[in-house]
Amino acid sequence: MRRNEQLVAQLESTGSLRDPAVAGAFRAVLRHRFLPGRPLDEVYDDSAIMTKVGNRGVPLSSSSQPTIMAIMLQLLRPQPGNRVLEVGAGTGYNAALIAHLVGPAGLVVTVDIDPELAARARANLDAAGMPGVQVRAADGATGWPAAAPYDRVIVTASTDDLAPAWTEQLAPGGRLVLPLMLAGPGQLCAAFVRQDGDLAARELCLCGFMPMRGAMRPGDPPADDDLSRWLDQEARPVSHDVPLSDLRSGFETWLALTARDYVRARTPTDESLAFGLRDEHGVALVVGSDGVHQVVTFGDGDTAGQRLAAAHDVWARERPSLDRLRIAAYPTGSVPDLGDVRIVPRPRFTFVVSSA
Repeated sequence: MRRNEQLVAQLESTGSLRDPAVAGAFRAVLRHRFLPGRPLDEVYDDSAIMTKVGNRGVPLSSSSQPTIMAIMLQLLRPQPGNRVLEVGAGTGYNAALIAHLVGPAGLVVTVDIDPELAARARANLDAAGMPGVQVRAADGATGWPAAAPYDRVIVTASTDDLAPAWTEQLAPGGRLVLPLMLAGPGQLCAAFVRQDGDLAARELCLCGFMPMRGAMRPGDPPADDDLSRWLDQEARPVSHDVPLSDLRSGFETWLALTARDYVRARTPTDESLAFGLRDEHGVALVVGSDGVHQVVTFGDGDTAGQRLAAAHDVWARERPSLDRLRIAAYPTGSVPDLGDVRIVPRPRFTFVVSSA
């Protein structure tokens, strides 16, 4: 179909789609079959399409942007004959692409917490001639143990932790790809590989997905009494301007992933979200808007302010990329002593970020 071919060509021209097998899946599986009734110009645009909205207009499900779908499938690397678990069925389109990649000798199980969405995905897959994909209505936090183990697990909604079931049902050498709310304002698409009992990701990219529902719904950050006490004090500016347009998507993301004492908070003056560093005496935050920002300190945050300014200078000079980082995941309570690394604790897993 011409519109589908134009979409695939666009993904290839931008560099998002490089794997010939994944490109072949996009050419073979037509997106409009999973979005019945939608205008073709909308369907074959490289954008996410909302498919279900809840109370007060809260988005609940969408057909993901083809660009990020292509990126995640290339990180997942499904091979012919693989057994694949997808958490988040959506329209069924992604499951159909995976089914094409694993072929008739493989298995695809897609799980969705919403029975209505699961039924829609089942109907779309049947209409597209893919009855072999298993669609289950269940909380994806438990995986689908009846068909485990899986060579690949992919999660298509964001979470801030790993479900133990995903790792338990992942075969040795398997890959787990998901949008992870690890630190900072954004999400990381991380490709974890299970090798010799360890779970680590060396391939990372920025992404944006709706949050999971059910047991793996992202939690609220714990209360921080020290931070609240410091922010009640008067802010003092540090002589260091930060005039960057990509401050949050660039510097903050890097700082959040690499600095042990990164912090994010609402400032008491205008309640805007700010970020920075803290120590045992105070906190330093980057505040401002319209491309002009400044470091301010609360409490006795002079040392933190100096470190924050220095960290920005290094980032501005080197512009380090995410491929310099490695994220290891350990069941919480079993993290080895790894020295001066960034540690992000979560209820189920603790994440350790280090240089690759």
